[in-house]
Amino acid sequence: MPIPSNAKKFAIKAFRKPSITGYNRLEPSPRSADFERSLQAEIRDPLWMLTRQWQFGEFQGEDAASPVTAQILADHVAINRVHFPGNKQFSYDPSIPLETKVERESVPASLFHAVQLGRHFLKLMRANGLEGHLGLLIAKFPFSYAIDPNDTEGLQLKRAVEGKLFDGRSVENAIRTISGPGNDLGVWLASQAVSLGDLTKFQTIADAFIAWINRSFSQPDSAADSAWLPSQLEYQFKVSAQENGRDLLTLNAEQYQEGHLDWYSFDLTQIANIKGTESAQVSQSLTSFIPAPISFKGMPYSRYWMMGDSQVDFGKIDTSATGLLHLLLAEFGLVYSNDWFMLPYPLKTNTACEIQGMVLTDVFGQHILIRPAGRGSESNWHRWSMFRQTDRTGGAANHNLFYLAPAITKALEGEPLEQVNFLRDEMANLVWGVETRVPSQAGIGVSGNEIARKKDEPAPFAPVGEAKIRYLLGTTVPENWIPFIPVHMNGSDTEIQLQRAKMPNSKGPMGRLLQEVPAPYYIQEEEVPRSGVIVERSWQRARWLRGASYLWIGRYKEAGKGEGWSNLKFDQLEDIPEKSE
Repeated sequence: MPIPSNAKKFAIKAFRKPSITGYNRLEPSPRSADFERSLQAEIRDPLWMLTRQWQFGEFQGEDAASPVTAQILADHVAINRVHFPGNKQFSYDPSIPLETKVERESVPASLFHAVQLGRHFLKLMRANGLEGHLGLLIAKFPFSYAIDPNDTEGLQLKRAVEGKLFDGRSVENAIRTISGPGNDLGVWLASQAVSLGDLTKFQTIADAFIAWINRSFSQPDSAADSAWLPSQLEYQFKVSAQENGRDLLTLNAEQYQEGHLDWYSFDLTQIANIKGTESAQVSQSLTSFIPAPISFKGMPYSRYWMMGDSQVDFGKIDTSATGLLHLLLAEFGLVYSNDWFMLPYPLKTNTACEIQGMVLTDVFGQHILIRPAGRGSESNWHRWSMFRQTDRTGGAANHNLFYLAPAITKALEGEPLEQVNFLRDEMANLVWGVETRVPSQAGIGVSGNEIARKKDEPAPFAPVGEAKIRYLLGTTVPENWIPFIPVHMNGSDTEIQLQRAKMPNSKGPMGRLLQEVPAPYYIQEEEVPRSGVIVERSWQRARWLRGASYLWIGRYKEAGKGEGWSNLKFDQLEDIPEKSE
């Protein structure tokens, strides 16, 4: 049978492309169903492991015995004085947090605070059957607080309590007899023909009322007792240990503004020779401990044949030759992580401690004396340490001092009662203190823009004749923008400071931060950088020792949000828009 020509061509092409196809299948053939020994990964060549240990230097002899016991000798100094600016000194008892002692200020007079005190006094009256004298107190102690027309919350509160309650703050002043001898509450009640039995009850609830105020609100004895420096927008104070009128040591907190105190807030500025001294303020402590090795999650094992848990991958540390912090971390974790021991040292709160030295006893029975690092003056230039107060005494001795401040671990903070944004306006060559939040008579902080809003808009400009332009002497700004103008400092032609000023026809600051200092009020020029600063006042509440609670008003400062523009202009010529027909 003849083969078609196209079939020949197809056969030739198929012959030119040979292919080999094979099919393989791997199937395990276990000899046993028990894999326990296989999973043990037994080491079959211990000599190889010993060789690897020798290559890594594990057999190199080192005098690196582990510590067994440790004895620490330290001097303890108790702090008992607090110093505020203006040479004001106060005794200090750690039963109150140091932040509260430093930050607290008198509760401002407001309608809300007056209502709060009045309600509690009325509660005590009802508990003692004295509610029949409510009308007498309402007539004697009415609410007389000026409320801004734009303060809607304050106006609503006034309408709610007016004629139904009395001013509790005025009652407090009458009880304390600080508003004049003629306003004493007991004398006034006696003049109103109040029975002797009710007078006795009023005296009882008056004492309970004052005790409740002192327990509920932490306030200074005087409004002038403040560590806040308005010219620098921060707290400045000192703490010291005094005995027989002599300062044993002084710690200075120059720039406290963040709202939380700790050891790094203080610098050592003065210290006396207290070694070997035993007194009510100074004591020596010799304590023994058993050192405990330091470990962390994912720590590499100290033996090479032990498998790690891979929770920390040191190989993925992304750093460079100049990334010292990352390199130090890697070196600590890989090389020295098993060489560190921890000695828990108990220390009382509000105590300054200076470690004199420690004696370690190792497993070989040797006693090693360890002195604080950086004691010599030759190591000052490269000394770096943590948990040690910066020594600013200027002496040759390097003090190893640590102050365990009676500071709050965590506090509850309310919404800001007041917030001032200090910002620079380079176009107007001014610094503005913008009151973004101002105190309301309702006891909260409200928008400063809302309070500064004017209901009466100015009349539209009426041109004279056919004038096309008009002269504008100057523009204005909202009333919550308080100007600070640069002025020369006394005795200097180059250094300047910022002085609070006032715009024409402006009522001035509305909050305490900008009006607590009478004119002239100056702020140091370097305190307001180009980024600006924000200062806030708010309620703070914290728990302290033995479950005591403290409520106070504190301040803190934070970085601003940059420069601003007030659109303040002077000597302007403006086009008068044509009226549309």
